[in-house]
Amino acid sequence: MTDNTCIAVWGSPNSGKTVTAVKLAQALAAKRNNVLLLCCDFLCPSAYTIVPQGTAKQASLGELLSLPILTQEDMLRYALPLDQSPSIALLGYKKGDNTFSYASFDRGRVVDLLTLARHLADVVVVDCASYLSADPLSTVALELADSVIRLHSCDLKSLMFYASYLPLLTDARFRRTTTLSVLSNVKPEHDERTYSQVFGGIQVTLPHVVALEQQAASAGLLEKLSGKEAQAYTNGIRQIMSFLGQEEHVPSSKSSVSSTSFSHIAAVLQRVWPKYRGKDQ
Repeated sequence: MTDNTCIAVWGSPNSGKTVTAVKLAQALAAKRNNVLLLCCDFLCPSAYTIVPQGTAKQASLGELLSLPILTQEDMLRYALPLDQSPSIALLGYKKGDNTFSYASFDRGRVVDLLTLARHLADVVVVDCASYLSADPLSTVALELADSVIRLHSCDLKSLMFYASYLPLLTDARFRRTTTLSVLSNVKPEHDERTYSQVFGGIQVTLPHVVALEQQAASAGLLEKLSGKEAQAYTNGIRQIMSFLGQEEHVPSSKSSVSSTSFSHIAAVLQRVWPKYRGKDQ
């Protein structure tokens, strides 16, 4: 991976975007990268769930974006270093922020922010908001990122969310980035094979891990994930790192499938829908 790389993590609500972004940032930092973790969601600010002990001295990303002019000094002043992971700094909204807390900003301001971020850190990991129509920062990050990690969940809401965003994602401005599709938070009872077919192109699976769920619930995502159950999740992060050029190639258990389309989703749903209604196929 070259320096000054931008990685966007995006997916449906509750697909594990923040968890994946934090664990990916830690894995990148372990490879001696200085990482800037940019948390975009002002509807559900995530800084408090990542580093609650540091939020008292946290400055809001909204305040930074509201400045008349952005400079590297401003970025350094607003970035919050993470004590548990010294090579990672965080920029995000504060607890209590909402869409009316700060002045609105345009695409040019986002481009300036991401450009400065690239110059300050070896890798910028953008934890995108799900609803792109409400967040120009996430939308521009998906457009300008070098790589996009696209997360999907094994539920019908995630499927419908993805289908509704397909017309936007197929726009030419989003095709310049390399995209990795990930099936996230997969439990043993989930029909992983069917959802992989529906979404198409799934290359990595991140399993549900009880210890990881507990970390997220107790604001302990910066703690080390250990135990036998976590090994499959760690392997999934390694596969993502391999995709990003940070690891030796790690074989995936998933075969690559061609990109999906709405017609493909509709066809598969017609086949599998009776199953979810408790009927025989």
